[in-house]
Order: sequence, then C-alpha cells, then structure tokens
Amino acid sequence: MRKYILLLSVLVFACESSEERTERFFQMGNIALRDGNYENAIELYNQSLKESPNYAPALNNRGVARIESDHPYEAILDYNQAIQIDPNYLDALFNRAYAYEEIGQFENAIKDVETIQSMVSDSAFVYFYQGLVQTKMRQYDEALKSFQVADGLNPLNPETLINTATIYYFKSALDTAVSLVNKALELNANDANAYSLLSLIELKKGNYTAAIAEVNRALDLVPGEPYFLNNRGYIYLQMDSLEAAIEDINRSIVLNPRNGWAYRNKGIYMMKNASYLEAIDLLERAEKTGEFIDELYFYLGNAHKEAGNTQKACDAWKKGKDLNESESERFYNQNCG
Repeated sequence: MRKYILLLSVLVFACESSEERTERFFQMGNIALRDGNYENAIELYNQSLKESPNYAPALNNRGVARIESDHPYEAILDYNQAIQIDPNYLDALFNRAYAYEEIGQFENAIKDVETIQSMVSDSAFVYFYQGLVQTKMRQYDEALKSFQVADGLNPLNPETLINTATIYYFKSALDTAVSLVNKALELNANDANAYSLLSLIELKKGNYTAAIAEVNRALDLVPGEPYFLNNRGYIYLQMDSLEAAIEDINRSIVLNPRNGWAYRNKGIYMMKNASYLEAIDLLERAEKTGEFIDELYFYLGNAHKEAGNTQKACDAWKKGKDLNESESERFYNQNCG
C-alpha cells in the first residue's frame, strides 16, 4: 500500500503545471521558514524559482531565510530582485531596509523607508521605524520628529514613548526621559525595557543603587535577557565591581554573540585592568558589528591613548565627535584640536 501511495504521489506531481509546482514549493518553503529550518526553506524557494524565476514572493521569502541564517548581503540581493520585478512590493522594501540596518547601511535603510512613506503615508510603524534608524545614525532631533509623528498616528504606544525617552536620555534631558518612561509604565507596568532604560538614567545621575534596582526589575520580568545583563554589567563597571561586571558581560555574549554593546563593555573591563591592546581588539570588534553603540569611539580613543598611540586616539575621538558623542567631542577638543 505504501508503494502505491508513493507512485500515486509521483503521478500527481508529474501532472502538475509549472505554476502549481511554483506554488507548492513556495508553500513548503514557507512552512520550513516558519519552523526555523532556514537552509531547507532556501532550497525549497530555489525550487520554486526554478519553475518561475520572476516569482517575487519566493525571492522575498528566500531573502528572509537568508538574513535569518546570518547572510544579510545575500538577502539584499534577493530583495533587490523582488523590488526590480515589483517596485511597489512593500514587504520586500521593508525587509531590505531591515537588512541595510543590519549591516550598518543606515542611509540606504532610510531611503527605503522614505519610499515606503510615499506609498503608505499614514502608517505609525513606518515613522516609528524611521525614528529607530535615525537614532542609530545619531540624528536625534530628526528621530524625535519621527517618533512624534508616530505618536500622533498611534497615540499612547508604550514602545514609542520609551524610544522617545531614549532620545532624551542620549541628549541628557533626564527629567523629560523619566517623565516619558513613567507614562509608558502607566500604560504597561510590566514593560521590562522601561525599567532597563530607567536603570541607565539612574546610572547617568550617579545613583548606582537605584540603577541596579531598576535593571534587576527588568531581569525579573525577562530573566536572562542578554541586553539587560549587559546593562547590569555596565553599571557594575561604573561601580568598579569588576568581577560582577565581567560575569554579566560574558553571560550576555554567550547568549547573544552578536551583541556589540557587550564587546564594548568587555573592552571597558579590559581597560580597567590595564589590558589596553585586548581592549582595543574588543572595541574594534564592537565597531565591526555596525550597531549603534553609544560612546564607543570615546572608549576606543582612550584605549589607544593609554596604549601610547595619540594619533589613533585622536582619529577615534574624531569619529565619535562626528557621530555626536559628547565625550568624544570633549576629549578631541582637549587633546587634538
């Protein structure tokens, strides 16, 4: 009976049209993608595209599988093809923006977002995402405008409020940041990101005990979250509790090896242990992630200075100054101007 069923299946498949095979492989690929079987999904989308090379949904979804398997450049090529076939393909435009963001090509991500805005002008999420990318570009005033538009289209969204508060934190407008976080917590008292941000605000105020208390509240809500662990490690660094710091930072890296913020913090740890060459290696590794990492070039410049290379220190601080890092600007003006 099993052989008969197999033979019948082969006969049915042999009678399929090319369009039917295209769709069948595409749907099978979608199931594999949903289940996290990315290599299998890519192969199934390949089969779909073998039948119909210009089938834009298969190109788009193959791009998703590729970026999920850590191949963003190949994903962008797929999105490019999908958009060339259908210039109004919103999913592919969004996905390409995400991919550009992933590799640190923020200007290209913004271009795609602006294209999407011309097609969907009333989407709060589009403006919210634009604000996120502008934040990573350190275009804080532009990011605030984007978040304000998003809030106008979708008022009282805690995520928008917290990201707006983050901008004010970077601009050192701490009272405004706290007010916005508290408003977000009124809407969702269990928002772990809000407590994590409050911890960094308290740290900037020099309130170490309060900072630890807030980040612990975040970790109570989401135990083992690598970014929260890394934030706690950073607070411990500022307290010179170095063993507690490196324990949290190393754990964060194990949980998320692509977390550039953790490599920055491990670099700071190495600096505090006078291991300046190791610090430079870690800070440069953080830089290569392409992430927005606050004060990265300030610390990199300090590491080069302590290692005896003033020119490289000035080069790093200049990069930070150009990216609106306040401490980099101060050190560049003091030491290199």
